[in-house]
Amino acid sequence: MTHESEADPDQPRAQGTRRRSLLKAGLALPLGTSALLAACGGGGSSSFSPAPAPVAVAPPPSPAVVPTPPVDPPPPRPVEKAVKNVRVLNLQTPSTAPLPDQRLKDEAIETYTRRALQAKFDLLSDALAQGLPKKSAPTDLCFFVVPEFFWNVNWDAVRNEEEIKAFSTTCVIEVQKHVRTLIALFPQEQYGKLALLPGTAQVLMKQLVEPPAAPAPQGGPVKDENLPPYEALNYVLVIDNFSKANPDGSRPIAMWPKRNVSWIDFDTDGGTQLLKDGRAYWKVRLGHLDILVLMESTTTAAYYADGKQYTGFDNDPLGGVPFGVDVCLDYMASYTEKQYLRMSQIEDTNYIIDFLLAAGMTADPETHKYLPSVQYIVRNDGYYEGACEIFQLSAPTTSEGIAKRPGNALVAQTAVANLPPNTILFDAYFDVHPLGQYPEIPAVPDIPDLPTEPLPSPFVPTASA
Repeated sequence: MTHESEADPDQPRAQGTRRRSLLKAGLALPLGTSALLAACGGGGSSSFSPAPAPVAVAPPPSPAVVPTPPVDPPPPRPVEKAVKNVRVLNLQTPSTAPLPDQRLKDEAIETYTRRALQAKFDLLSDALAQGLPKKSAPTDLCFFVVPEFFWNVNWDAVRNEEEIKAFSTTCVIEVQKHVRTLIALFPQEQYGKLALLPGTAQVLMKQLVEPPAAPAPQGGPVKDENLPPYEALNYVLVIDNFSKANPDGSRPIAMWPKRNVSWIDFDTDGGTQLLKDGRAYWKVRLGHLDILVLMESTTTAAYYADGKQYTGFDNDPLGGVPFGVDVCLDYMASYTEKQYLRMSQIEDTNYIIDFLLAAGMTADPETHKYLPSVQYIVRNDGYYEGACEIFQLSAPTTSEGIAKRPGNALVAQTAVANLPPNTILFDAYFDVHPLGQYPEIPAVPDIPDLPTEPLPSPFVPTASA
């Protein structure tokens, strides 16, 4: 994405730690030289003659004075504001309750999925239309935050393996379409700079194994180790209304996937674990269908900008407000040694705001360890009736290492919209300050992943998007 800086000549340039390539060009200016030419002349004679009487001679006219045109000083170079003013619109909505509209008996899974996702899009567009104009303070950037599993459709609606793939394919296409449509409804010229973290979508990708899983014995149960293996893709699409558009006119977009999978992610009973070919799985029941789901997703972050697909997560489109995203269970494992691979995917690892999109995960600044750069935790949880809160973290006692932050404060949130079903839009404002530093992240060796059946890209535009 293209990064923009706010011009404010009264503020010093912020010392960021963004991993950028800086190109400096020097221009040698030739020094001009001038020459002064003077001419002298005289006359003489062999005979002497008295000097003539002095004759009054008019002085030569003074040279015309040509006024020097004024020279305007060069304009000041733009600098980043040292302090950024941030607004957060937190949508509190239940994301784990069964949908009120169930799949009809003879309804195709694709039709049901599109119908359910359209209702979710309508809720988001209504919330933004009601809350975004109610701006009570100047802001450099507004985040719109939605909980984990917002785009989920009832897994009980899936009746067989073919429908798992049909649902997953339809969901990936429709969610991207809705997210792109949503940001287009709120252009920067009218609403200011807006970035969406519009909740996660969860789909399943079947792992390609050799030999294939053994078929079920006629009339008998399938052994757990022979159940079909899947990998979960639970991801959030991040998009804004101010980055430079792609050549095709689409908006740049980033995808951040959840790493750690919980057995409750699929509304299943119990948490049966098993090992299959050295990999850890959950045994999951979807309706009347049993499958295996890999406990740690191998999908990495990616984004689409300048008409190209990139690996990694562009987490600072504005410049000066880098942020991180923890999806539920990932929050518990943040910054631990096993998660350094995740951190290496973030373009600016010294992020200031940590967004927790969850369904049953609390934010606990008193016991959780944070990077020294983190100043705010924004939590949006969709479990039960939903919960939204923002913590301002106390200053770290050291600029190095990962540590707890005692003595934190809640940031006030104001309800600015109420929507059915049981949905409240909260509004909050806070300031973020220049970035800190923390030690380099050690490299983690690559572990080969098991390939999966391909699904459409969740962020590269399609002809219908």
